Amino acid sequence: MTSFCRWTRPGALVAALALLAAGRAEAQSTRPEPYFSPRGGGAEATARLIDAAQETIDVAMYSVTTTSASPIHVALERAVQRGVRVRFILNQATSANKSKANALKNIGVHVYGVSRTLHEKFAIVDARTSRRRLVNGSANWSTGAEQKYSENTVVFGNHYHLVHQFQEEFNRLMAAARPYTPEAAEHMAPVVLSPPSPFVRRYESALFSSMNHGNGTALIADKIIEVMRSAERSILVDVAHFNCVSIAKALADLRRTKPHLRIEVLTDLGSFSDTKSRARDLERAGIEVRYKVYSLVWLHPRSQLMHHKTLIVDERHIVTGSYNWSETAESSNYENVMVIDGSVSRNRACAAAYVAEHDKLWNLGRDIFPRFRAQMLAQPSSPGFKPIIPVHFDTPYFDSIMTLTRNEFAPVRAVAFSAGILERAPDGSTIYHNAVTYLDRVAGGPHRGPNPTGRFLDPVPSNTTGLSGSLPGQ
Repeated sequence: MTSFCRWTRPGALVAALALLAAGRAEAQSTRPEPYFSPRGGGAEATARLIDAAQETIDVAMYSVTTTSASPIHVALERAVQRGVRVRFILNQATSANKSKANALKNIGVHVYGVSRTLHEKFAIVDARTSRRRLVNGSANWSTGAEQKYSENTVVFGNHYHLVHQFQEEFNRLMAAARPYTPEAAEHMAPVVLSPPSPFVRRYESALFSSMNHGNGTALIADKIIEVMRSAERSILVDVAHFNCVSIAKALADLRRTKPHLRIEVLTDLGSFSDTKSRARDLERAGIEVRYKVYSLVWLHPRSQLMHHKTLIVDERHIVTGSYNWSETAESSNYENVMVIDGSVSRNRACAAAYVAEHDKLWNLGRDIFPRFRAQMLAQPSSPGFKPIIPVHFDTPYFDSIMTLTRNEFAPVRAVAFSAGILERAPDGSTIYHNAVTYLDRVAGGPHRGPNPTGRFLDPVPSNTTGLSGSLPGQ
């Protein structure tokens, strides 16, 4: 038999051994660490990641809080002060987010902007070293994402192949970016990493909408559909915006061709009346869709968004990232998804955490809904009738979030309209009182007096917030 050394050049042998060594190092990657907002520790974990940086931090972010109240912003400032180079590609850096770009610039961060909507939320730390780390997910680096919304943040350790993919994406973004300051222009060179070892099987991978190259392809939607079609037991979906026709059609087809599948779709309250949403199509196909309900009507400043963008197949295959299931996400935005195989040991805890988060959100507040519905539909003659009803569920009077189907939510939502959430002005125009906190259903309009005392539901619900928070053991 011909020996390896007889026909392999010495240089090729060295290269092969280096790749093998890299493969062994990569195989020793740490387990991904998921965090779930609100108040689930994702911001603190990200700040710890930044505090550990010694050389470089590359960030691509849709939105960021740039005050001392943000542990991430404070950590970025510390990183710059100890000599770490921080590059930050910020959505709308020269327009809507100009004040945030200035705040980042003022602490020494190199800021850049791109012309397309940058909806990604990732950071790479010390990519050229064995200390490399990656953070990605649905959560922006904002106070709202950490304290109010349902979000996910995942920290990856020495997953070299995944860091390599995200660094290539950052390089693509940087090639399309413009520096916010002359100083930033001096730091636009790409970070070039050696190719990942071919000897290591990939249990995590990433896709980016930038890889479509404007040629009409839909790489991310196609991957989501491919993973869904592999389902044998269940398909669990937690997505803020579900407007993609091809994914909705594929899911409806699976409901018909695989009737045994457990299919659950959770979306945000904002999708309830959104004419672009495919939720009604799914409901007509016999798929149960629930909405995270935190108000009787949607108002962004009072929202507690269901902001995940996650697919879970057979409780082990996870697709998550920044990508809403919308046409614009694929064709107009910079977006990403990660595909995580939860059947391997290092990813099982991560997959289980995503399943637990879905189950928790899927059942939020359903134990109190019968009492809530009864009180909302009560008549003045009913025992315990409350004339003041809550419009937004974030006050001491009522602060319980519920996940409800359309048939469950529509009757109680209708009470707000019958109680005067809409009003006709003398000139015939419509006044929409969605910014008010309470309605007086007896007087028929906004509650004008002092805030109501007591609770809308008696006794007080056992879970008064319905907030997801961190999972046990995290």
